Amino acid sequence: MNIKLRLISPYNKKISARYTKGQSKTVLAFACICLFFIFSSFFSPINQIVESSFLSLYENWKGVSYANDYKENKSNYLSSDYLPKSILAPFYNPLDDQLIDGRFTIGYGDKSILFGYPYSFSTSHFVLQSSGKYASNNSELSQTRPLKGVLISEVQENSDIVFTSKVIYTYDNLLITQTLEPVGADLEDLENTSKGSYYKIEYEIENQSDAPRDVEFTLLLDPMINADDICKLSADGSHIGMNRKFEGAKMPLHFAFYNGDLQAQLVTKHKNAVSPDMAYIGQWAYLTNVLNLEQQKIGKYTDDSAVLLRWNLEPLKKGQVRTFRVFYGVPKGKEGINLQHHQPDKKSQITLYFDANQSQLKEEEEVRLREFIGARRWKAALVEGYTDAKGSEQVNLELSKNRISHVSYALQMFGIKYEKILHKSHGEFFARNDEVARGSGVQKDRKVVVTVWR
Repeated sequence: MNIKLRLISPYNKKISARYTKGQSKTVLAFACICLFFIFSSFFSPINQIVESSFLSLYENWKGVSYANDYKENKSNYLSSDYLPKSILAPFYNPLDDQLIDGRFTIGYGDKSILFGYPYSFSTSHFVLQSSGKYASNNSELSQTRPLKGVLISEVQENSDIVFTSKVIYTYDNLLITQTLEPVGADLEDLENTSKGSYYKIEYEIENQSDAPRDVEFTLLLDPMINADDICKLSADGSHIGMNRKFEGAKMPLHFAFYNGDLQAQLVTKHKNAVSPDMAYIGQWAYLTNVLNLEQQKIGKYTDDSAVLLRWNLEPLKKGQVRTFRVFYGVPKGKEGINLQHHQPDKKSQITLYFDANQSQLKEEEEVRLREFIGARRWKAALVEGYTDAKGSEQVNLELSKNRISHVSYALQMFGIKYEKILHKSHGEFFARNDEVARGSGVQKDRKVVVTVWR
């Protein structure tokens, strides 16, 4: 309500001034019409009737323009003023005009169980298909429309740690609600959300169009157990390897990802879950770009495990809601779990290049890295290793890991602590892979990319 008053008050003052100075009735009538359209923009559901009024008000209030991509793709975004009141619980704090992609990472205590924790970085995402069109909250995916939404969260005081969050998106006249909420070991709701054992990961999709929509939903999760991106896997207690597909009656009750004495569990079958139609355990580098699993070639490029969950295409009529829900957490945890949201705007990046078959950082590249890091205090770093396509996949994977090791050592020498450095080895997965590239390799593929957060 305060926002609305602040937005409207400058206009009221101008109108009042004009009126008291004896402006004509025509001016007053015109002003009343303007006020009608302004108020209609606030009270129309999800800003579908008078969007342009809200944009101009926002620019007047903030003193800045909306980003071009907002104006070009207005149908993908919501303002918190237009959120349905039924989703606003009393303890939520709407972060007005803060549009985020909603990607997340989860931790247990100070340990990670999804890649990126405890930093504001995520390699997990969802993909929504609506009648043959794709959208995702990962803006780096090709062939998809990038989505951003409004965040409503319950945040720990004086920290970036989030206990409960909702992110609201719109796409193709669908209202998409992502809910992340801690639950107990029995997967039931908690009064004290700081003591959860699992996170309920839920998506609700409502068709607000007069026409039906055929909806398919895919969720990719990238486990990282206690800072190790390579973890052991099991399904219902039985060890499994990479590149395994589970469907229908063969869907396990849960998958486990473990390293040492820390185990994270993904619950896919439970009375409180909405079981996916398919689960695929495989390489993150492969699964992160998948739209159609059956049309992709699977190699053994990396040992970085991830899980892809898919709920099959089903028709969604006007007003209908479809729900997707799984649980991810630490079954016997006592410290409580929490999450952080992806914040890509707070990062800087540099690419370092290597000679063929070499992992040592060249002197000139080391100088570039030192100048890039400088004297600034960085919160964390992600180091990603790549190779060209020459040689075997396994040899290239080890080469990319060795390149990461040398760059990580340099980062430590420049002031970034080891425990603040995340690693991802891609081997030759992203390399140019034609006959020429496999024969002699491509210089630009022999690299390490360093991303740092402030």
